[in-house]
Amino acid sequence: MAAAAALLALVAVPLGLILYSTLKPYPAASVSAVGSQRDRNLQDLAHLRRLPEVERSFTAESRVAFDRAIAALEPRAGDLDRAGLAMAAAKAVALADNGHTNVLGLAGDHGFNAVPIRLGWFADGLFVIATDEDRRHLLGGQMLGVNGRTTAALAEALRPYVGGPANLARELVPNVLISPELLHAAGLAATADGNRFEIRFADGAVGSVELVAKAATRPSQERLVWPSDNLAPPARSSGWRHVLDGVTLPAYLTHLDTNYWHAYPADDLLYVQINRVSDQGPVDLPAYLSGMLDEAAKKPIRNAVVDLRFNPGGNYMLTADFTRRLPELLPASGRLFVLTSAHTFSAAISTAARLKYFAGARAILVGEAMGDRSQFWGEGGRTQLPNAKIAVRYTTAFHDWERGCSLSQITTCFLLNYIYGVPAGDLQPAVTIAPGFADYAAGKDPVMVEVMRQLAVQRER
Repeated sequence: MAAAAALLALVAVPLGLILYSTLKPYPAASVSAVGSQRDRNLQDLAHLRRLPEVERSFTAESRVAFDRAIAALEPRAGDLDRAGLAMAAAKAVALADNGHTNVLGLAGDHGFNAVPIRLGWFADGLFVIATDEDRRHLLGGQMLGVNGRTTAALAEALRPYVGGPANLARELVPNVLISPELLHAAGLAATADGNRFEIRFADGAVGSVELVAKAATRPSQERLVWPSDNLAPPARSSGWRHVLDGVTLPAYLTHLDTNYWHAYPADDLLYVQINRVSDQGPVDLPAYLSGMLDEAAKKPIRNAVVDLRFNPGGNYMLTADFTRRLPELLPASGRLFVLTSAHTFSAAISTAARLKYFAGARAILVGEAMGDRSQFWGEGGRTQLPNAKIAVRYTTAFHDWERGCSLSQITTCFLLNYIYGVPAGDLQPAVTIAPGFADYAAGKDPVMVEVMRQLAVQRER
């Protein structure tokens, strides 16, 4: 008995220490009833200052930089409105340089004001893709600048507010450009009430438009808000106009509200789009994918497409069996195309990595670079600044989807990755395609066009 107890302790103690680091909660906020903006902000900053107690992506250098950033904010606490505090906190948290460690919900119309347009990135720039009825003449216009700064300069100026790779920060830029409140807080607008936009209109003319902001219609989010969700027109009448109104939508934009769906674009081709790695009734994700593979196995399937372009993540274990079984379904001469974008994030990156690993040379990543690195810190959770109600995401476990986790990383790697993790190698797209605005506005999907072209070449051989 003594030997068994000693053995149990030998296993349980290290395991407990590892799990504690991963599951350790954010310290509780210490809040007292105070009336002044300065005191409320100081309480929020004191809560944020405790981030390094749980956030494990900080290096020694970035932790020092974070502490200095918070210390520099404290003398300004009385001057910061909610947007100012949010952007200042974002800049401090982003010093961790981890895509999963950021202030969340920094987006116009989500707890912050917004002008009545929505913007989308394309290979040839930033374009107006939706407006309210009164601004419909702006649809299809290319955004050249805001408040006297070019879009490229604005993207560069906003880079320090988002941790992780540069393409993630760029992806989120439209969230801030539509909110004078957030732009003003970043020092990129003279007022918090409106912006002056320089636009090349759809007819080619160039002009300047002043837009006044409206109050937010939705609360702040405790998640990343992805501007590319606006690429599909609203399913119901919203009082807004969209650049794709009246256009026959390409398949990839037809079911963005659905977590998962599939089709057969050709007799030998399976297409499945997974928009969130989470369950959605009436059939949960693992059961749906399993049933789909059973169905596909009865067909002459040679090739497959897994579209993860709008997938912000979830629980990658829900796709674990699928990522192993799908490559087994395909013949040795078949191909598995994995479609990605900067919106492909978190568990979607894990899903792409497992597909690539199990498919081997048959796997081809097509599209744009994903929204975080193949080595990132994840898990953890969220906390809120107690007064401003600004959400902060923190991380506690390491993922390495390029080389896999080694035993020397047992105290840092996510434990389940020792079961499900794979060394997938380079996860950059083998074929890089960023759709241009003209193709998008015409209802075309150049990424799938390239996939079909490659399959046609394959069939001719």
